[in-house]
Amino acid sequence: MKRYLAAVALALPALSQAAPVVTQPGALMTLGPIASPQTGLSVLYNPASSETVIHEDDSFRWGYLGSTGVSVEFGDVDNFADDVNQLMDDLDSEITDATQADNIINNYNDNLRHKLGNAGYMKIDVQIVAPLAPLLMRSDLLGGVMSIDLVGGVTAKISVLDDKIEFVNNEFETNTAAYLKSVQYTTLGLGYSRELDNVVTDKINEHVAGRLLSGIRLNMYNLKLSKQIIGLMNIDEDDELGDVIADDYDGNQASGRAVGLDLGLIWEADNYHLGFTWRNINEPEFDFGTLGQDCTSNATNTSVSNCFTALYFAGQDRITLDETHVMTSQATADVALNSENKRWRLAASYDLQPVRDPVGDEYQWTTASAAYVSSRFIGVRVGVSQNQVGSELTMVNAGFSLFGNVNLDLRYSLDTIEVDGSSAPRTFGFNLGFESSF
Repeated sequence: MKRYLAAVALALPALSQAAPVVTQPGALMTLGPIASPQTGLSVLYNPASSETVIHEDDSFRWGYLGSTGVSVEFGDVDNFADDVNQLMDDLDSEITDATQADNIINNYNDNLRHKLGNAGYMKIDVQIVAPLAPLLMRSDLLGGVMSIDLVGGVTAKISVLDDKIEFVNNEFETNTAAYLKSVQYTTLGLGYSRELDNVVTDKINEHVAGRLLSGIRLNMYNLKLSKQIIGLMNIDEDDELGDVIADDYDGNQASGRAVGLDLGLIWEADNYHLGFTWRNINEPEFDFGTLGQDCTSNATNTSVSNCFTALYFAGQDRITLDETHVMTSQATADVALNSENKRWRLAASYDLQPVRDPVGDEYQWTTASAAYVSSRFIGVRVGVSQNQVGSELTMVNAGFSLFGNVNLDLRYSLDTIEVDGSSAPRTFGFNLGFESSF
């Protein structure tokens, strides 16, 4: 009975219809969530940036083939997949010697249980920004810049709910289970940005040269959220883990639609800018599919057993059967210093509050970057980002642009784990995008 954890990673992309922007897309993976003329994707974060990422003499700017990215993250546990696979092999083994059974149970209790239950997880993000997005259009009638974009995403995380192991009638028994949470979503964004020109800005300009940009953005979210409990002892001998996930995935999924509101401000001068963004002001909410309902009516014996396993862990307050994801509002401040032609640029951003993503992980990013922007041949950028909460990962980011249109960005964490005897970053990812240059 082989139920390898890697099967989950293979099954997840097949379950998705699109893919997420949990990490920033395109050049923003390195630059951070700032307003940069290097990329029109800035409008996904600060809606005021529409006015600054399009040249004042241009009427349009667009992405050619959009942006695609993938990232993988592991918990702070060495050889996580190998340990889970070994545990499942041990549970499947035929043992008649009580001493051998005690050795397996003691190894689990003394070594594996704490490690897997407290810190073991694997998380996958796949993201797609639709072709032509974002599309920016300058309107003389409206006195500003309109933007439209379409983003799709899937994020999935698998972790372990640990429980005691017993040896009864020459067989192991345990409620230890895999816990899978995932979200599929698409977001249609509509934004508007304009320069504010009034008595207040006139007074400011008497002392400091610059202009004040404002922006508003509506995000039309369509989310499908699902979570599953998969008991390691519940799967029939002939079943594959990926098939079990697929069988129950739709039944445990709930769909929801909501609109989120973002506001942004930018003070832009010749050699610097100051930005402020307030995202999801109205805090839209989305429900997960409910676990543990009418267990005996499920279609397969495995589904019935998994349903009762979910009730077991809910009774221990380890999981919540009914769960609502709230897109908590978050404010971000950013600052940039640049040369007069904006080719050389130093930038930094800081999230003022922590928020949780749909699979429950907490984020509050600090970023810093340096970039040289060129529309003729090659541009380069480097950066560092750190999560102030949750995983507390620190990541190094780097990217380059060719001919102002092709963007490739990579990231990896300075925090490492051991995999098959070798050191590996806890998280790594890439983004590849194609868009028109400033």
